[in-house]
Amino acid sequence: MASEGVFAGVSLFVWMVKSCCKGLEANTPPAWQNLCETARGWGLAYAPVKVADGACKFNLSAMDGGWQDDILPGLFAAFGLQGLRKVGWQYLYGANPLAEAGTAAQRIQQLGLQGYILDPETEYKCAGAGAARVFMRRLRQLVPNTPLALCSYRFPSLHRDFPWMAFLDEMDAARGDVHLPQMYWVGDERPNGPELQLERSLNELNALKALPLIPVGSAYTQQVGNRNWAPTAEQLENFFAAARRLGCTGASLWCWDSLAQKDDGSRDWMAALQRAAQVWGGAPPAQALSLEQRVERLEDAAREHGWDL
Repeated sequence: MASEGVFAGVSLFVWMVKSCCKGLEANTPPAWQNLCETARGWGLAYAPVKVADGACKFNLSAMDGGWQDDILPGLFAAFGLQGLRKVGWQYLYGANPLAEAGTAAQRIQQLGLQGYILDPETEYKCAGAGAARVFMRRLRQLVPNTPLALCSYRFPSLHRDFPWMAFLDEMDAARGDVHLPQMYWVGDERPNGPELQLERSLNELNALKALPLIPVGSAYTQQVGNRNWAPTAEQLENFFAAARRLGCTGASLWCWDSLAQKDDGSRDWMAALQRAAQVWGGAPPAQALSLEQRVERLEDAAREHGWDL
């Protein structure tokens, strides 16, 4: 696998697993199997799932007035069985960087994650470089070999108060670390807007540190002024084509939740995603098993992760 291989290929971010399960209970093998089959049908190499928010675990089930961590162990076990890479992501605040690093390491080890995505944004403009360095150094102590991706603003020149180098100084292309900028072209109506923005992002980020770059594009709607903006299928095609032309080994979209709820087929977002996946390649073919065999394997994997069925 190439140094950037963990994050290569086409992927689709997952925010809340429950919103992507088509009405199935998110903490059950049928839901995990459905998510795996859907991801493979789209041609995804992996689907990064939110596993932590600050120092807290994320994507838990409400249980008797509390919370139970019974969704992600089974889901990631299912990903592994189906040949999908296991990648998680965490939103970072910087108020307690040691605790956030501890949670990150715990989730990486618990879920057997092959790559980890860091999502620090506006809060880190206040937390500053000191907090970022504490977080990164502690995380590297705890999980020194896990490939990391920095998923933040696309244009550093517009966010000079963000502690870029405090994060990037602890990242290394040889270990598999990458830039994973949020290439959201909200409000840009130009058919080639994604390409123009991606070119700028690549130049600005590589000026800070030369790392492989895998962009995250827009697959959601947002209110802009008095209208509801949405990317066009033409723009998504342009985004994926530009990423290939510029030497990116993959590209991602935000997010599965939105595609599951907003794309009725009329926008052709899914078709653009699938065409890109065909070019980059997705997960290897799955072993032919009956439904009963697949569910049994998922249940076995869940038990191995400590969940009683």
